[in-house]
Amino acid sequence: MAEYKNIKGFTVQTLSSDPAASVVDTGSWASVASLNTARNDMAVSMAGTTEAALVAGGYAGGIVANVELWDGSSWTETTDVPTAIYALGGTGTASTAALIFGGQTPGSPATNASYEWDGSSWTSGGNLNSPQRYRRGAGSQTAGLAAGGNGGSPPLTAETEQYNGSSWTEVGDMNSARTAGSMGGGASPYTAAIYFGGYPVPSGGALTESWDGSSWTEVGDLNTARQYVCGSGTSTDGLAFGGGVIPPITTNTEAWDGSSWTEVANMGTSRYGSTGTGASSANALVAGGNTPSASSAVEEWTTTATPTTLAKITEGQLFFNSTTNTFKETITDMANATWASVASMNTPTRYFCGGAGSTTASLVCGGQNPQTANTELFDGSAWTEVNNLNGSKSNHSVTGLQTAAISVGGSPSPSFGTNNEQWDGTNWTESTESSDVHNQHSQCGTQTSALFFGGDTPHTELWNGSAFTEGATLNNGRANLAGGGIQTLAIGANGYTAPIGSDKVELWDGSSWTETTESNTSRQSVRGAGTQTAFIMSMGNRPGGAPSLPGNTTSRYTEFWNGTSWTELNDMSTARYAGASSQGPASSSTSALYSGGYTGSGYSTASEEWTADIANKTITTS
Repeated sequence: MAEYKNIKGFTVQTLSSDPAASVVDTGSWASVASLNTARNDMAVSMAGTTEAALVAGGYAGGIVANVELWDGSSWTETTDVPTAIYALGGTGTASTAALIFGGQTPGSPATNASYEWDGSSWTSGGNLNSPQRYRRGAGSQTAGLAAGGNGGSPPLTAETEQYNGSSWTEVGDMNSARTAGSMGGGASPYTAAIYFGGYPVPSGGALTESWDGSSWTEVGDLNTARQYVCGSGTSTDGLAFGGGVIPPITTNTEAWDGSSWTEVANMGTSRYGSTGTGASSANALVAGGNTPSASSAVEEWTTTATPTTLAKITEGQLFFNSTTNTFKETITDMANATWASVASMNTPTRYFCGGAGSTTASLVCGGQNPQTANTELFDGSAWTEVNNLNGSKSNHSVTGLQTAAISVGGSPSPSFGTNNEQWDGTNWTESTESSDVHNQHSQCGTQTSALFFGGDTPHTELWNGSAFTEGATLNNGRANLAGGGIQTLAIGANGYTAPIGSDKVELWDGSSWTETTESNTSRQSVRGAGTQTAFIMSMGNRPGGAPSLPGNTTSRYTEFWNGTSWTELNDMSTARYAGASSQGPASSSTSALYSGGYTGSGYSTASEEWTADIANKTITTS
């Protein structure tokens, strides 16, 4: 065994306490010193801190040029902006270096002017390429990014511009034209920024877009759609607060972690048209706004957790807790994993359907009662109907990604039992027919490397993207079983063996199936997600009855396979069978999406998302 001192390139952090699921979970707002002038729709040095910020312009019964500086405890009036202005954008790194741009001045609907602040005075900067009100910004005085707005032609814009300290350059547009949203980007927005919320509501009110230096991509939506929202932080660590659909206005606060928004503690006062600053989700300042009258109130957001490099836990971290004098690691905590309802599908009469993708990029197609060719895509917040399969079918299997999937077999058979289609993200195209009839079977893999097994017969077929090859049959032939993994390492669990549901489980090694530990509950029409060694299974029913359970009972049971044994975990909210799970290379036992199915009394559009927690575990072995 190597000595610790000889292990190179690996650092173990020392922490006084364990990392938490989120440093913002314990955050709260508290009132601090008010502005000297009550106002709304002003600009702030957005990348400033809660210790050094600047507020400029705004509306206070009329358009004002007033400027105030914040030192962490009080506001001081300083040199006015050269012209009265409101509905402007702003950015900067502190109270000594700020940039404001656009907005509305007395007698003009919108301006393209920019002004730079050096800590004591204002000078003219380069003009925006188009005059805009409510354009939002991120970055520094010499490296700024501005996007969106209104007041020009067309009325709403998706336009994005970069500032280099002297001039603005148009870059890639946002995907949606919006105004009165908010931005976060830190001090380097050229390569990383986000824009969230804005008008129109609801279409743009929850939308979040991420900037990578050349283009915008739609990412996780806000939980509460709103315009005139305020924000702080960076593209991966920030807050959104206030705003609303005017009326009503909100105190709602959400934290952004780079992929999704989480609701945290609300502000003390509902407001919109405020301004905010802060370097991260751990601290922020919100000032002024409409409540609905112009306000001078200021609130500060802080967290009780002390931020460290490992303040927020992610899987696989290793650290030393100096308080408990123990080495620890962060692991997936399946025991506390839970199901939560998300947006329902648009098509209500659907079961025995197929699914592919992930929790934020999923595809569901086909199904029956009546039999359908309908296809829907899920983006993490909503379902959208897209181009249908070429033929209506159910009891088929689907695997792959939202942008590249394959549907194999299904009923009615035999006409559809050998029928296969491939999805390219836009259209379904008929593909090579399989050698055998596939109906009520399972699957795993990708559009070009997949495994199909079980169903009406115990056969197995491998798909290489252009042709099918016969493989070894299951030891226990059964239909409507759950599957997961890849073409060379797969699991097949439960299913139907007349007249009852099965608890049989088999593992595939690329050439043959081997029986392994049975599941805890016999059932068919189950669905699964994950790999051969980390797999969850839920849904199902028990035709003909199962040991200790009545026949035709729908199931909400969830079981986890760790590669050796099965453990019962938290149940689904709705008992059902024959829905769809997100299958393919994005399939995971810690993050899964199950949709549709039959509840025993009706057909469901409901979707549920499975999410595992992260926990800290003491290391007790070398």
